[in-house]
Formats: sequence, C-alpha cells, structure tokens
Amino acid sequence: MQLKRAFITGIGGFIGSHLAKKMSEVGYEVYGSYFRPTSDVEMVKPYAVKTYNIDVRYKPHLKEALEEVGPDVVYHMAAQSYPMESFKAPSYTMETNVLGTLNLFESLLELGLKSTRVMLASSTAAYGFIDPSETPVKENQPFRPAHVYGVSKATQDLLGFTYFSSYGLDIIRLRIGNCVGPGRKGEVVSDFTYRRAAIELGMTEPVFRVGNLHTKRAFLDVRDAVDCFLSLEKHGRSGEAYNVSGEKPCSIKELLDIVLEGCPVKVKIVVDKNLVREKDEPIYWNDLSKVKDEAGFVQKFSLRQTVEDMVRWWRENLKK
Repeated sequence: MQLKRAFITGIGGFIGSHLAKKMSEVGYEVYGSYFRPTSDVEMVKPYAVKTYNIDVRYKPHLKEALEEVGPDVVYHMAAQSYPMESFKAPSYTMETNVLGTLNLFESLLELGLKSTRVMLASSTAAYGFIDPSETPVKENQPFRPAHVYGVSKATQDLLGFTYFSSYGLDIIRLRIGNCVGPGRKGEVVSDFTYRRAAIELGMTEPVFRVGNLHTKRAFLDVRDAVDCFLSLEKHGRSGEAYNVSGEKPCSIKELLDIVLEGCPVKVKIVVDKNLVREKDEPIYWNDLSKVKDEAGFVQKFSLRQTVEDMVRWWRENLKK
C-alpha cells in the first residue's frame, strides 16, 4: 500500500517541525520546504524523505518541488509568523504570507493537482480587535486585524476561500491561535520559560521585564494542535474555516504566575514600556464548538504541563 504523501511548507518552523515528526510517526511519506528556518532543519530531516530550500515568494522553485512530489496533502505553514516583526518588516510579511500563498495555489492549479487537500495555516490574529462581549469568537467573526501580520493572515484566509469557491481547490483554513510548546521561540510563553530556565542556571539576573500583563490569551500546546490538524485533514469540510486554539483564556499575569511556580530563585518583576505593543488585542478567546463537533478535538495538555515541558526544554538546550 502506497503511503500518503504530504508536503509541508515551512517544515523548518516550530509547528512545521512538530507536524513532520507526527506525520512520519503515523505513516505519512513526508516532504517539505524551508527558508530562514526557526528550528534546526537537521532535526527535521530524519522524518522527511526530502527537504527543499525554497523561498515561497519565488514560484518556479515551489512549483518544481510540488511537481516532483505530487502530494496528496499540502500543509502550508511557511510564513513570517511574528506580529512584532511585522511592524518592522511589513513588506516582507505581506510578500511571504500573501504572495507565498498565491504561488502555492497557482502552482497546484497549473500542475493539475486540484484534488490535493490544502491545510492552510491562517491565524486567529486575523480577527484582531475583539470586544470582550464578542467572546468566545466564532468563525463568522468579522476580521479587524491589529497589525500587518494580522492583515496578511486575513488576506491569506480570504484567498483560501476564493481559490476553493472560484477555482475548486480543496482547501481547509486553520485559524491557529497562540500555539506554544517545546522548541517555540519569539513569543510570550517561550520568552518567560526561557528566562525562568536561564535564571535557574545562573545565566542571567533574576529579573523579569514584562509588557502588558492584562491582555488575555488562550494557549494551545503544539502537540494538541498537530493532532487536531490531522483530524481535520480527515474529517474537515472543504472550504471551511476552523478555530484551532486553547479552550480557556488566561491573562499574561496568570501565565507569569504559572511560569514562576516553584522557581528556586526570587524574581523581580519590572514593567518595560519597550515591551508594550503599540496596538495589542485585549483578548484572544475562540469558540471551539465547530472543531470539536466535526473533528473530535480535545485539548489534552494543560497550560501548566506545557510550561513545565518548555522550561525543561530550555534548561536542556541552554546547557549545551
């Protein structure tokens, strides 16, 4: 029996690398592309038949790889995925996230791969500014993005619907929210757990510089996320969007308390205005009824367990 072929753009990223490992373990033939990876690509290669160094902004290279692989499913994870970076690099953010997505869709059409299922990594950042009265947010919530990253993800999401409805591509939109876990870098949980580990190891002073502690986020462990993706690949309806995020929101202050639980060193908390975003969404909390009903989603990892695993990961890697 021939194994199902999967192509993961952004296989060298945080979610892409976890996804590659999981898909290999459950019997997929995994291929993927990377560019400026945020994870060690060498760690991914044991799980992939072949990887390609491709900038998704350059269509010919992407198309050539897709033609060679002929995938049954594409997970489009490649992105400039940091909201703060989008303030500094708006053009690069839009080019990578929007043009890269267009290049993928057009390549599939030109290659006659309309039956290939596309799992499109959108983001709950597309929703943007949410009034607390609107939570938990359903998939029919209007987009009001707060930054260029959110705009890029809203555009990507809308492109997914257009190429499904007008061109017949088999696309499922994954509106992913605050995905964290071992190996994550560049966001609040990874930053807090890194500093906790560094303080314990005596590598830095026992000071936590923080931004806005009152915003609320519902965090999701990457291991739960990839399980959900695979279930949606099997059971999700073409053309639909699904929230894939944590079930319960907590404030950044509550997160900080969890991170510092059991820390053997007394830590000083300092609010740093440089860490406060110019525009920040007060709450991200999504309604998961649809993904639960259609894909049987269950969040297995608690935030406390995820934090413990991330602190352990940082300790092990900082010692190297």
